[in-house]
Amino acid sequence: MVAANVASRSEVSVADHSAVAGVPVARLRPRYYLDHFSKVVEGVRARYNFLLSDHERRHLAAVEALTDPARMLYARLVNRRGPCFRLDRLQYLEIGALDLPVAELLLAGLLEPCDERLDPALRPRLLACFNHSELKARLRSQGMPRHARKEELLAWLAAWDRCSTWLAEFLAEHAVVRIPQADPWPFLRFLFFGELRDSLSDFVTSALGHVVPERIDERQLIAQFTSRGQAEDAYRMAVLYVEFRSIRDAGPATQTLAWWQDQAVDRVSLRAGVEWFDRVVDRLGRLLEREQQTLAARRLYETSPVAPARERLVRLLIKAGEKDEAMALLHAMRATPCHAEEAYVARQMLGRLEKTTERSEARALQQVSRSIVLDYPDDGVEAAVLAHYRRQGWNGVHSENWLWNASFGLLLWDIIYDPAIGTFHSPLQLAPSDLHEPMFYPRRRSAIEARLAMLAEPDAALALMRQHFEGKKGIANPFAYWRDELPDLLDVMVHRLPPAGHAAALRHLAQDVRRHSRGLPDLFLWNDSGYRFVEIKAENDHLAGHQYEWLRVLKNAGIEVALEKVERPLPAHVGREPTA
Repeated sequence: MVAANVASRSEVSVADHSAVAGVPVARLRPRYYLDHFSKVVEGVRARYNFLLSDHERRHLAAVEALTDPARMLYARLVNRRGPCFRLDRLQYLEIGALDLPVAELLLAGLLEPCDERLDPALRPRLLACFNHSELKARLRSQGMPRHARKEELLAWLAAWDRCSTWLAEFLAEHAVVRIPQADPWPFLRFLFFGELRDSLSDFVTSALGHVVPERIDERQLIAQFTSRGQAEDAYRMAVLYVEFRSIRDAGPATQTLAWWQDQAVDRVSLRAGVEWFDRVVDRLGRLLEREQQTLAARRLYETSPVAPARERLVRLLIKAGEKDEAMALLHAMRATPCHAEEAYVARQMLGRLEKTTERSEARALQQVSRSIVLDYPDDGVEAAVLAHYRRQGWNGVHSENWLWNASFGLLLWDIIYDPAIGTFHSPLQLAPSDLHEPMFYPRRRSAIEARLAMLAEPDAALALMRQHFEGKKGIANPFAYWRDELPDLLDVMVHRLPPAGHAAALRHLAQDVRRHSRGLPDLFLWNDSGYRFVEIKAENDHLAGHQYEWLRVLKNAGIEVALEKVERPLPAHVGREPTA
């Protein structure tokens, strides 16, 4: 029915494909997306052929056997929101008439016609190909409520006993096809990227120079997954997390919890994707807490024996008066913390439960910190303090995280992006796949330590940083913002900071890049006689645990660092207690 319908149609209406993910593609040649599609196919074959199923190998063979127009159409459709496509709304100028490509894809089983026998669960996706006005006009004589909104119309259709007959007549006039439910392309695309992607737009942004990754010789790319089971678990958990995000606000948290329980995911048996499991538990648990479903939240947190679920569970145990259980878990967190932040939380909570301290270490430090009386706008306390110090003769910059991260990235660039370590799996990666994993530092320990020792020779260290800055400028990365003043600021850092202290700070960052790349002091100040890093806290702003940990690390490393509170001046008739 579909092929006949298409064969009688010589013209199709225009769909706008002048941009991909908001990026104009006029400078790319018409078949650019087929090149990108083929690159994914080649990459999957080269790196993952050993774990592909027979179905997936047959699928790739069928795609490769297509004529160019059919392959181009398939590449277009699998990277569009689907799975249903209305043929009279498709037009690709570089492909031309779609009659033959569609017929070829139908014959190869790479497309299927949508008809009245379509699974009722997919009917909303089919009807989404038509706008509200079209459906209302077609159903006006069928007894549909006159002013029904589209969701009401769809509900009415689902309950209508003549829906299948009406749908057969409607689709005889408007051909709709769909990607088969068993199409493996989403999984194959996941293998290539190592994460879920909706399109091949990353190739476009790279080709146009909008997001340029570090160039890695594709012969040095390796498979991210070493077994079929690993790949399937990672893919399943990534898909579940996306589904969770799409439904979490659609109803009560208990409804989302029921969905999650129906998935029957066993964390212990997961061979990959455990980070998605833990993320669902954390996000869903907090939703349950907000709805006062504390018992359900507790049971959920118990399925994820890592941070941050352990901290949330401790807080719920304390709230329920189960102090002994909370203490046991806190001792476990202190003995084997997942990271420095969890160790800090365990330390502070144990101190309060054991009544050995009344205030957290961060709150105690803030209480005794120096105060500056200064007027400032609500959204600009750091800028006001920086201006204050500049009036006193200091040079300075609002450095916070970016300056330290740039120091880390530019000193260690070639080590971070070394493909020989085996953490690059796609030519579009912006960072090694283990960047946020515990093994990032251990895998590179000897190389990192040798490079950190270079800080003892500031001129040599700075020369390498400048070399990386000039040679890599413009490459997208998680460390360096390509600001023109960056090399000069690094010059000041390298020559003012004690080499061992600078190295200790960068080592701390390397040991947990995900968490230690944030929370660094707000300002970097220097003058002819010295330097200092300053964390600024406005009134009613409290020092967070990860910020406190960085102040402690920097101070222990011998780096000049301070916490300063900023208080607005009081009216003349009001006094203020002096601060120690």
